[in-house]
Amino acid sequence: MCGIGLSVPGPVDPARSRAVQPPIMPGWDDYPIAENLGTRFPAPVLVDNDANLMALGAHRARYRDCPSLVLVKVSTGIGAGLVIGGEVYRGVDGGAGDIGHVRLPGHPGARCACGSLGCLAAVASGGALAAQLSEQGLPTVSGSGVRERVLAGQPEAVRLAQIAGRQVGEVVATVVCMVNPGVLVIAGDLAEPHFAAGVREIVYQRALPRATRSLRVEIGDREDGVAVRGAVAMVVETEFAPAAVDRRLSAR
Repeated sequence: MCGIGLSVPGPVDPARSRAVQPPIMPGWDDYPIAENLGTRFPAPVLVDNDANLMALGAHRARYRDCPSLVLVKVSTGIGAGLVIGGEVYRGVDGGAGDIGHVRLPGHPGARCACGSLGCLAAVASGGALAAQLSEQGLPTVSGSGVRERVLAGQPEAVRLAQIAGRQVGEVVATVVCMVNPGVLVIAGDLAEPHFAAGVREIVYQRALPRATRSLRVEIGDREDGVAVRGAVAMVVETEFAPAAVDRRLSAR
């Protein structure tokens, strides 16, 4: 066993492999995930955010020739993974891509799991849409339940998915202008045509034509194990990097 790769639904400090104030993982802030698993398995344990690993897995599997990719995952929460120059961009301490906590105007009553009001995740995530459907007499417990209702053609679920896609598009349009990706992948529970159409509509309306002229907006396949592919790539590319191999050889 050369290593273990683990994805978690929250920001991860890459230097310490620990979750950093993850809103939907109460009690896990600064928890020593890698250290605890490392006592059970005789191999290095690498931890990263799930959207990062999904972006890495998608890049390595389908878009390796694309130098700049953005993957937006919309499930219980909302996050993005950025691959720039062929590598995952994580920011200073793992917070890059945490777009679910960008605040939208006009939603002062939407309380987010992070404690703030009006966050994108509190308005347009799978969890938020499930709560809206439940309030309207359509009991729904998760983003997967929302997806099932949308795929079944239930009008209110379809309408909410389209609106949520436009709301996500408002934030993603800025990301597209800043990163200038060649591919924007919509992934997660709400990765379906109605939601993606809403994202695409607003991105092409709001982002500069210069930023979108080479952009492809695609729906990720929920069944292709893209996060697992990303975890595998993370382990292999870390543990078999030249510097890592040299360290192991010199330690013998």
